[in-house]
Amino acid sequence: MYEVEKMNITIDLAEQALVKGEMPISACVFLGDQVVAKAHTSEKSDGRLLVHAELKALLEADILKYSVKDRKKLQLYTTLEPCLMCYGAALSFYLGEIYYSLKAPEDGALNLINFENFSSNYLQFQKPSVSGGYCIERSKALFTKYMNTIPDGYLRGFASQVTKSN
Repeated sequence: MYEVEKMNITIDLAEQALVKGEMPISACVFLGDQVVAKAHTSEKSDGRLLVHAELKALLEADILKYSVKDRKKLQLYTTLEPCLMCYGAALSFYLGEIYYSLKAPEDGALNLINFENFSSNYLQFQKPSVSGGYCIERSKALFTKYMNTIPDGYLRGFASQVTKSN
């Protein structure tokens, strides 16, 4: 299964989140072609802030108790570049790869971390490879739809920045 196919599976989950009134952010953890964990952001329905799709999917995968060797084979697909919290979780999880659709201009970890000073030799961390820009138009359309269904405020502004910067 190719990156685009995996991202489309992830975006299908984001569409389900949007139907529920959530921001269209979703994440799927793959081992080869198999989805082993998946989640979407649920801040609205849960009334909490630390329920990001990536973190929830990684927590679900963590329950499966993969060895460190197997964790390094896992891939995280997400509709939005991970924030610092979610990227940190991926590091601690020993995740092998991250694929994202849209850049997060405001809080994307790749913009905020100085990777020149990062050593992948830490015993407690594995720096995953990161690749972005998959299925951009489809993800942008979901963020535009979301933006047009919510009132003015921070979330609408965030969604607007995401659609403009990609």
